[in-house]
Amino acid sequence: MFKLIIFDMDGLMFDTEGVMCRAFLEVTAESGYPSTRDQFIGLLGLNSRDIQKKYRDYYGEDVDAAAIYRACGDRKMEILETEGVPVKKGLSRLLDEIDRLGIKKAVASSSDLQVIKDNVDRAGFGGRFDLLMSSASARIQRGKPYPDLFLAVCREFAVKPGEALVLEDSVNGVEAAIAGGIPVIQVPDFVQLPESLKKQCLSVVDSLDQVIPFLCP
Repeated sequence: MFKLIIFDMDGLMFDTEGVMCRAFLEVTAESGYPSTRDQFIGLLGLNSRDIQKKYRDYYGEDVDAAAIYRACGDRKMEILETEGVPVKKGLSRLLDEIDRLGIKKAVASSSDLQVIKDNVDRAGFGGRFDLLMSSASARIQRGKPYPDLFLAVCREFAVKPGEALVLEDSVNGVEAAIAGGIPVIQVPDFVQLPESLKKQCLSVVDSLDQVIPFLCP
């Protein structure tokens, strides 16, 4: 049985990547940098530092990447506050089963820590996780696709990488888990994995409740 389940957040627990894409397209268009869905997909799984580097790749070194990042975040939160945080299918059932088995659980996301807390609380899952951790933290040197975030979570629980299970939706997140030697299950959202990555996953499933049979391998 796994000793620790590590959840990504956006696109995995909550259907927020559609909201993020909407905010990104609106803000960049208003800023004079019309963007595409494919450009947004290139941001998935990245932390704030790396997203801003991508903005400079997309729009040039002179772009105010920090201002666009803040504006996208503000617009996303405005939408979530107005329309609510959409919860992905099977999350509640999976959390209940993890609790029944007595397995520790953490959220490890590229979003800022306050955003993680706000989304978890708004969705009604406050107190359900043993740890919330962001790759934007100063102590995480590299974001996904590097494994630093997931390995830091494992260290917090004194759990070996092979004793944990990562749940991810993004290519960057799956690559991070694989790089850290942590078993990973993908639940696709915006993107499908290439076959080379699928073969390295424990499984690829359609919804979070389909993870349950893998909790006690």
